[in-house]
Amino acid sequence: MKLNIWSKQTTVKVLADKTYSDDFKKAGELVFEGARNEYESAQIIITPDHDVENYTLEIDHVQSNDLCFYIWKDAFTVYNQKYIPVVNVSPKAEKCGYEAGLYPDALLPFDKAKEYKENKIKAGQNQAIFISLKIPKDQKAGAYSGRFVLTVDGEKYSVPVKITVWDFEVCDEVHCQSDFVIGSNGLQRGENDYFPQMYRKYVERLIDFRLSPHRVMQFLNRPYNEGADFVREVRYYMQPGKPQLSTIMLPVYPHPVTGIDEKDYKKHVLALAEACIEDNFDYFERAAVYCGFIDEPHGNGPGAYDECNRVSKRYEDLKRETIEEFVASGEQTEFRKKVAKSMDGVRNYVTTHFDERAKYIYNWCPGIEAMEKAEVRQQYLEKAQGGDVWWYTCGANGEAMSFAIDHQLIDARVFMWMTWYYGFKGTLYWESVQYFKWKFCLESHSNHEISIDCYQEACRCARDNGDGFLFYPGKPYGIYGPVESIRLHAIRDGFEEYEYLWYFEQLCKKDGKDARTILKPYMDKLFADGILTIADADAFAEVRREVVKMIIDFQQEKKD
Repeated sequence: MKLNIWSKQTTVKVLADKTYSDDFKKAGELVFEGARNEYESAQIIITPDHDVENYTLEIDHVQSNDLCFYIWKDAFTVYNQKYIPVVNVSPKAEKCGYEAGLYPDALLPFDKAKEYKENKIKAGQNQAIFISLKIPKDQKAGAYSGRFVLTVDGEKYSVPVKITVWDFEVCDEVHCQSDFVIGSNGLQRGENDYFPQMYRKYVERLIDFRLSPHRVMQFLNRPYNEGADFVREVRYYMQPGKPQLSTIMLPVYPHPVTGIDEKDYKKHVLALAEACIEDNFDYFERAAVYCGFIDEPHGNGPGAYDECNRVSKRYEDLKRETIEEFVASGEQTEFRKKVAKSMDGVRNYVTTHFDERAKYIYNWCPGIEAMEKAEVRQQYLEKAQGGDVWWYTCGANGEAMSFAIDHQLIDARVFMWMTWYYGFKGTLYWESVQYFKWKFCLESHSNHEISIDCYQEACRCARDNGDGFLFYPGKPYGIYGPVESIRLHAIRDGFEEYEYLWYFEQLCKKDGKDARTILKPYMDKLFADGILTIADADAFAEVRREVVKMIIDFQQEKKD
């Protein structure tokens, strides 16, 4: 009997049912490279020629090569990769030559894999163990090495561990805004639980990944939701010791007459404004608005742009009316004036492509596929009020970046390099917990929600595998809260690398240099006109190292 133990970077998805050449495989070791306060990951892959009944990975402390420092084993988290069948590949994946098969996606905590006896492998299949490392803030930079022990059917194998800690820190503050939706109907279908405690579990996990929720709380019965409830949740997520909440999405709901439920809007926004005064903290510097009920007017038929204009115009007027009420309600201090100014700067992002019919859209959030030409991107920046543009991930269209299951994870990484380079301020993802499948009904002319096994159904809407979900329900495994996907880890990696670029930009500004000009040769290696041009994991890793070296060199120049 033969056992092949190998590895591959976690920018690459290794399918369970695909045979890979020896040239594709890397040595059976775990290699991590990252900055302080950054998450990094690695995967070890087992390919047996016989059925494996049991495998485990025992982690240990890892010591610096000069024997002076340790990375303690509690900095590592071990997951078992679960595989989901892709029967029909997504449109973009099909164009790029990707194939059907068993794709890794859900990351099950390894203890649960053992408890549910999923630490088995069929003969000839690949099984990956995914290890996440959180490099401590105070970790000494340098090289570290050690060994973990992989046990397969009682046989022990030594797995070398190599870690490089770079000499700079990923800051806690998240400088790219975001809006990732957590739908209560999805939680109800997948978890059989959409109570506030469960919703909070998902919000907290999303924030752990440097992402912000569309709602910090559920508004399931709005007449009974008070402004104080909204403020309480904002304060909870913003308290010291919590991961940084980059974006506070203000609750905005439709009204058949006025376009926006004005009473509801004012109730929550004025409560948050007063909380700013009480807490001496300007929450509105992080606030944004997304009116999902005027979503994608370009695809919603006659009258959609008229309604979009009506709501967008009313929002701007309502915003100023609310500011006037806030200003008149208290002593005119400098801080109150500052908060009022921030309230006026809260932007309403509309998910649509540029169209002359959209006369009252000032802050654009177009789909990624609409941004493939420089002149188009410039048009959005010029039309946006204050030059503030987000972009929107929904589906896997054209040749644009994708969070699809049946595509590589470099997309999620390079997407954030592109976001920084193009000067966009945020990103919106339409749904992260679609724990059901949409089936269109001709009789009702609408999508119906069909119950599914979330761990077996990759395509839940249109033809895009993985679109609409980044989590899996924990309930099938006795977990109270979400199970993460490998795609979610890649998205966080991209957001952390955005912080690399933001930090480099700050260093350059001190010298009067333009970071984008300096980094253009490296960006040209990654993408061109919104299209990924790099698909090789080694090539991406090398570009990343080159940029890191520039950061460290610039940083050292400032010290000298």
